[in-house]
Amino acid sequence: MIYDKAHQLAGSLRASVEYQAFLKAKEALAPDEEAKKMVRDFMLKKAELEYEAMTGKAEDKAKVEQLQRMYELLAYNSKAREFLEAHARFQRIMADVSKIIGEAVAEGLDLFAKD
Repeated sequence: MIYDKAHQLAGSLRASVEYQAFLKAKEALAPDEEAKKMVRDFMLKKAELEYEAMTGKAEDKAKVEQLQRMYELLAYNSKAREFLEAHARFQRIMADVSKIIGEAVAEGLDLFAKD
């Protein structure tokens, strides 16, 4: 039963407007190797900064400024910009779904919570 629901959710995500837009943007970006590399570099740098923030490392203003400059350059390329926007919209849905599921079972996962 639970696996059936998980497969239904997966199908709903695949059929969503946001996922379809993401796939379309990815396909449009694919032939442009330079833009793809810029997007990849941007996403890796962004993930690096997010990881540093999660681990409590102090914000590196130079890295933040570099990321901002990278985004500004990407924004001039419509395919790269559309890909990043579509990716962000779909990632938001994935985060929301994950949060909903997590909150639904939070009580059972609080084994290590302080009393």
